[in-house]
Amino acid sequence: MSDRNQIFSKALPAGRQELILHPLNIILLFIINTSSQKIKAGLSTGFLDPAITLLIIFALSFAVFFIIRRFITERIKAALLLSYILLITLFFRDIVELTIYSGISEMLNFIGELLIVILFGIIVSVVLVKWLRRTKRSLSGLNSYLNLLTVIFLTIEIIGCSFSKTSKIELKEKVELKMVPGNTANKPDVYFILLDGYTGFSGLQKLWKFDNSELKKFLSENNFFFAQNGRSVYNVTNYSIASTFNMTELVFDTTDLYDKSSFLILANFIKQNPVVKFFYKSGYDFINFSFWEMLDKNKFYQDIYFLRRGNIYQARTLYGHLYEIWNERFADMAEINYEIFNKLKNSQNTSDKKPKFIYAHIMMPHPPYYFDAEGNRMDLNYFNDGKNKHKYLEQLKYTNKLLMQTIRGIFNSAKQPPIIIVQSDHGFRSYGGNDKKEIECSVLNCFYFPDKDYSLLDDSLKTINTFRIVFNKYFNQNLEMIN
Repeated sequence: MSDRNQIFSKALPAGRQELILHPLNIILLFIINTSSQKIKAGLSTGFLDPAITLLIIFALSFAVFFIIRRFITERIKAALLLSYILLITLFFRDIVELTIYSGISEMLNFIGELLIVILFGIIVSVVLVKWLRRTKRSLSGLNSYLNLLTVIFLTIEIIGCSFSKTSKIELKEKVELKMVPGNTANKPDVYFILLDGYTGFSGLQKLWKFDNSELKKFLSENNFFFAQNGRSVYNVTNYSIASTFNMTELVFDTTDLYDKSSFLILANFIKQNPVVKFFYKSGYDFINFSFWEMLDKNKFYQDIYFLRRGNIYQARTLYGHLYEIWNERFADMAEINYEIFNKLKNSQNTSDKKPKFIYAHIMMPHPPYYFDAEGNRMDLNYFNDGKNKHKYLEQLKYTNKLLMQTIRGIFNSAKQPPIIIVQSDHGFRSYGGNDKKEIECSVLNCFYFPDKDYSLLDDSLKTINTFRIVFNKYFNQNLEMIN
């Protein structure tokens, strides 16, 4: 035995030199580190999700360990390979993100970050297996070292959780709405139609030289107000929707808008938002055609880009990452979009007495680009080209056709003239010019009020003021506009 192995062997008492802890420690490190994302978000971690995840990983790990023992008979060597497999599979998304942030994926962009990690994992696996099978060394010293190292990391993680601070993302203002007595049956239905990623009129003109005249003409003929310079405060869906439904700006201290704990905080802000609460208290039925949970209403569909918001344990793993990619490629968001448009177009009052508030979040013209301008379904190679400006504009034009059909259907089915709001959460985000932020925050922002009085609206209307305006006009509130 080498001097180094002797040192590691002496670190443990006699009879304990074959103790194997590192696979277990890696599993616990994964569970605790992932749970800390909820702790940072100020949310309860609960017991069921981590417990079930832990049991599943344990069961799979034992199964993999026994499979490994069929061709690597020594326990320590088999455990070393198991630890490597656990590290790669449990922290797979982190490794992918590391290749992005380190610049490796940019240097090898002809391969792509996913293939880089998979190829690296396979190469290392092959080399490791060959080495483990050929070496005559017992590797007890390496086993002891990994036991000690993973215990140290686990201890640091546990201590870190106890001192973990909640991520600083807060509502700048908590809007309080007063309840006003009145006859709810006389209130109009409210349709809030959100077209994800739809660039506003000024942004389309600037980047594409496209004036969107067909939609403008339709809106004018149907007595809509539309803001030529509609703006969103944020260029990421979670932030934009949270600010719109909470009617306030957000305060946060992170430059990483895609931080996992931030996603959880924003999802909670959206779920508990005051807009839907107010409509409920005012006697409205709430119909949720979105991928957000709101109060007691479940999401209508699972959006392909927000799987990581669900089971955060699953989403971090190799399985979760591949499942997300599989859904992105093969989940038929086109049919889901069609279904929502049709439900809106054929909608009726939910009862003779109660009006309704409908929130429809439609993933168009946001990629994947399933359609050309005429509505022809495109193939896999076409619709996965998410940064293509031409394909984006083609899908936007077809989105216009579906939107106009839907609005006609709403007017035809309405028992009394409704309020209709058509907005987007952000604009096209694959533009690299100096005015990138301007394009990304240029959004569609259109209103139909039954009395055609748009004196509260202006040409540079921000989406954050949407429900402040509606509540002031129709529910006797006195909310100030946010500049």
